[in-house]
Amino acid sequence: MKKYNSFKEIDKDLKIFKLETQISKQKANIDLVYIKRAFSFTNIVAELFSYFGQKAIYARIGTQILRKFGL
Repeated sequence: MKKYNSFKEIDKDLKIFKLETQISKQKANIDLVYIKRAFSFTNIVAELFSYFGQKAIYARIGTQILRKFGL
């Protein structure tokens, strides 16, 4: 535990702690905004299209490779 020699030191540390809590709250709010954006309807639909589109491309490439080898 820290020992203080004056009220100025106490006030200084209290201001620092208050600013640190404000920074933490702001970071939490920013994280919440990013989470909301990640789970938005449009973002989920875009991710699904991307995922299935990628699978379709891989399937098409795979079938073409198999045709070349005559399998």
